[in-house]
Amino acid sequence: MKIVRFRRGDDVGVAVRDGSGGIHPTGYRDLRELLAAADPLGILRRSLEGPAVMADRLLAPLADRCQIVSTGGNYQSHLAEVGLAPQEPVFFPKLWSAVLDPDSVLEPPRPESELDYEVELAVVIGRTMHRVSAAEALDYVFGYTVVNDVSAREVMRREPLQIMLCKSADGFLPVSEEIVTADEIDLDTTVVTCDVNGQRRQEAGVAEMITSVPRLLAFLSQYVTLTPGDVVTTGTPGGSLVGRPGLGYLTPGDVVTVAATGIRPATTTIGSGLWQVSA
Repeated sequence: MKIVRFRRGDDVGVAVRDGSGGIHPTGYRDLRELLAAADPLGILRRSLEGPAVMADRLLAPLADRCQIVSTGGNYQSHLAEVGLAPQEPVFFPKLWSAVLDPDSVLEPPRPESELDYEVELAVVIGRTMHRVSAAEALDYVFGYTVVNDVSAREVMRREPLQIMLCKSADGFLPVSEEIVTADEIDLDTTVVTCDVNGQRRQEAGVAEMITSVPRLLAFLSQYVTLTPGDVVTTGTPGGSLVGRPGLGYLTPGDVVTVAATGIRPATTTIGSGLWQVSA
């Protein structure tokens, strides 16, 4: 099933999308509330039997103020282009304020920002997860979406320890308009891609990850308790601009589309970054 979050007038809610694109409200305003219910999947199935509504706007489908954990260096092709060789999975937090709704304009924090794209499959947690094994990790997954882990490369070149500002500026996590439940995603055949202005820049199978999704979640859960609605992004393959300096960084008007098999793409337009400063 495909879960969306929508705005209709003054109302915001979680809905399930049918095969024709119709939006069927669940009666819940936030994903975390839905996941706290006794039978979330049953609620979604029953919601499909109800009437569809017209939405004014589709929003990022993530739980409000959820915990977002990002993974660095999980594809050999990306490690080769950045010259790193971590000995274990590497994680960093992504701030909620970085989340950007589908089909939005991303305004760089500064006009001279050197923006880079990174397509990543994102895991949405469905049950509280603490110190679980890799064998049971996928039992805790509610679904998957696709995100663009945007970076301002000049920030870390100026100060290598400044990962939060490099990765978590406002709008630096464009998200697909939908979460697809785990039963509909085959990690062995899922492919992630990134296109800029219609040209393919990144493409890789999720099976190429150095640390698989279940092993990644198990490792993280030894240190961090993940709760329903939390998100773990799983790393990006090679092809980002940090490893292709001849292409130049993203510029105003560029259209970036990240996609994963079975999940609607997330498309973002790069803005000018020319903010109006009030007196």
